[in-house]
Amino acid sequence: MVSTNSLLYVVLSAASLAAATLDPASTNTKGKCPGTYNCSASKVSTAIQAAECSHNTRTSGTQTFAVFVTDHEYDSSHGAPYGTCSAYTCTAPTDAEMTDSDSDCWTFFWNDNGESSGVGTGCIKSPTDGTCGCEDSDGTFVYGSDSCT
Repeated sequence: MVSTNSLLYVVLSAASLAAATLDPASTNTKGKCPGTYNCSASKVSTAIQAAECSHNTRTSGTQTFAVFVTDHEYDSSHGAPYGTCSAYTCTAPTDAEMTDSDSDCWTFFWNDNGESSGVGTGCIKSPTDGTCGCEDSDGTFVYGSDSCT
């Protein structure tokens, strides 16, 4: 019999296998999404940690911003919040364009458009036990590291 925790780990691990490159966001705005978007998302990843969305670029082009929306189904999981990360390569919204207030939304910028400096999320955590680390581009979790490739 497969335990619920084992199954959840498999689902969350498989979902996070989307190609990503370690390149932490420069700034972030928590609790707001853009009111309008200048383009469609280049890449959408589901069931990933907010920290994965803020620490890794997910597009083949130059990623300018990413919008993370929490999925409360995973609130009790190690590394929460989990949700959907939509990555964009067009011009990032300005602070004035961040008009959609939503406590489940977190926008990460690879420029200085965010309200707060840095990634804002803390470390990427192991979905197994919550230990900090990072993920290589092939989805392998590296415990205690912050220099994944």
